[in-house]
Amino acid sequence: MNRFSQISVRTNRYSVPVRLIGRTVRAVLHASELVVYDGRSGIARNERLIVKGKARLDLDHYLETLVRKPGAFPGATTFEQARSAGRSTPVHDAWWEAAKAAAHGERDGTRALIEVLLMGRHVPTSTWSQGLPPHSGPAP
Repeated sequence: MNRFSQISVRTNRYSVPVRLIGRTVRAVLHASELVVYDGRSGIARNERLIVKGKARLDLDHYLETLVRKPGAFPGATTFEQARSAGRSTPVHDAWWEAAKAAAHGERDGTRALIEVLLMGRHVPTSTWSQGLPPHSGPAP
């Protein structure tokens, strides 16, 4: 795996969680997906790319890095892919704008959104979006 937390499989690049940078992983290519294993544990599933020379980057794989470097988030390819796939919704966008406006500023508002996305690993979006309406901003 390279320093950008990506592996190459048949001319395409796929992301894996940043915590595994420097480790040797195994990839199994199926008809519609690529499964990445660390030992016997499945650590990532990516939709298989058909066109050569493309990249499939999962925003979730980069959140730990982005929370430390929130300035990289707005222009990140992985964020754009999440947005185009519908994983970054208008609820996320509205909440992000509210967080930036609520005296947090660009950097802290972005960090607050990334922390909410990290929370989304354990709490479904439908749950937190009901508890945090877009106009309320992040919890203290």
